[in-house]
Amino acid sequence: MLYLVQKLIVMCRRFIVLLLFCIPLISSHAESASEWFQNTTNHLESIWDKGGNELYVPLYTYHMPYAYSQDKINQYTEYPMGIGFGRGLVNNSGNWEGIYGMTFKDSHGIYQYMVGYGWIPMWNIGNSPDWKYGVGATAFIMSRQDIMNYIPFPGVLPIASISYKDLSIQTAYVPGGQNVGNVLFTWAKYNLP
Repeated sequence: MLYLVQKLIVMCRRFIVLLLFCIPLISSHAESASEWFQNTTNHLESIWDKGGNELYVPLYTYHMPYAYSQDKINQYTEYPMGIGFGRGLVNNSGNWEGIYGMTFKDSHGIYQYMVGYGWIPMWNIGNSPDWKYGVGATAFIMSRQDIMNYIPFPGVLPIASISYKDLSIQTAYVPGGQNVGNVLFTWAKYNLP
């Protein structure tokens, strides 16, 4: 378990380096790179300082049957054992924002590591303030054995969420082609007291 925590810490450092040094170079914002850097740093610090602790538990990996044969699906791990930790908050607009690190088994049963930032606009379901749903995105850095032999790489994915009070079920869609991608990855997120 200590090994997994150490790997997550290393991935968090790499994620912060990417966010703070690489993304400004390709940013289409009118701001200069130094302004963007300062604004990004301030925003992430604000989430960390004002946010609450969150526990992430990977639940299920669904391989789309139109993209994989049943024989191929039978070879994959669909229950991605793992764990994650993050800091998140509901901002002034009522949207969830969070910074997280997570490790879990990939489809081949080998641990992968990721750290990222998520943003999900949230709306009430009916008149209940306890039930909410939303659709947003996550930007992350991931490290997998079968992709570049654990060399970290960035990604952006759409995510959907349904929440009841402090518990959320969230799903990311990984697009792809035949026998690659086309996966729904689902996890639970719990706001710790």
